[in-house]
Amino acid sequence: MNDGGSSLLNVIDKTISPMGARLLKRWLVFPLKDVQPINERLNVVEYFFRQPDFKELIEEQLHLIGDLERIISKVAVGRVSPREVVALKVALQAIEPIKAACMDADNASLNHIGEQLNICQSIRDRIDREIDNAPPLLINKGGVIKSGVSAELDELRRIAYSGKDYLLQIQQRESELTEIPSLKIGYNNVFGYYIEVRNTHKDKVPAEWIRKQTLANAERYITQELKEYEEKILGAEDKILVLETQLYAELVQSLSEFIPAIQINANQIARLDCLLSFATAARENNYIRPVIADDDVLEIHQGRHPVIEKQLPIGEKYIANDVMLDSQTQQIIIITGPNMAG
Repeated sequence: MNDGGSSLLNVIDKTISPMGARLLKRWLVFPLKDVQPINERLNVVEYFFRQPDFKELIEEQLHLIGDLERIISKVAVGRVSPREVVALKVALQAIEPIKAACMDADNASLNHIGEQLNICQSIRDRIDREIDNAPPLLINKGGVIKSGVSAELDELRRIAYSGKDYLLQIQQRESELTEIPSLKIGYNNVFGYYIEVRNTHKDKVPAEWIRKQTLANAERYITQELKEYEEKILGAEDKILVLETQLYAELVQSLSEFIPAIQINANQIARLDCLLSFATAARENNYIRPVIADDDVLEIHQGRHPVIEKQLPIGEKYIANDVMLDSQTQQIIIITGPNMAG
């Protein structure tokens, strides 16, 4: 194709998904030669053409599916990202209405596509339960696993991200128990979290508190509870990452069991996308359905070259032509004109 030119693929490629675009290229390279499968495809294209509501539903859902083939190939090698897992969930959700519509269609080929589609509900629902709807791109960024999936993870998050509230609770509780209203909890790099008590109230300090520092007007103490909390909060973020990574890996491992079913889904969605593309191109370019017969007759009325037609200057009308070839009356046509016989 020349620079700035066009091709048959450019004209008829109205696919929505990357899978459909790839399959359409393969179809052009390896065209069908048998009448029955050709007519089966044409039947689906005609159904799209004559059932606008069905066509609209399929179009809407295809826009949600994305590149299933690529995602599931990354699942197979364990390198799928959290965002891709969510995209997979969205795709499986979109497949459900497509499956239902195909099963209800008055077309055998669409019925077969519907039968082949698998909504993989168990893994889809698990992704929905466990993975945040807007996760980071990488698992090591954290925030991938939803709350409620792991009690340990929820506790670590509460410690790591709600530490201030927890310390205030301890401060309020100890202040009430000791009747020291000015008691406060602080932190420094030398001995971590501490309880500070003014000298006027140091006689109320419980015996189990350990004095760590003496100031001009106050004493600082530590407790076993504060030391344990400090150990938790300082290591909480690292533990969160380890636990999230573990839970995510378990989910991806479970996903791998659905690879064959999702690959079939990808193939059927790509096929549906290609046939929808043909229907869209037919409507946009005013194409009609050809009659395919298993004989030696080629008969075209008012035929238009799909690529040349698109290359005409604006306002110039394409001149349609008839073509008739058979084995009895006209076996050869000589095409003349500048560079037209090449």
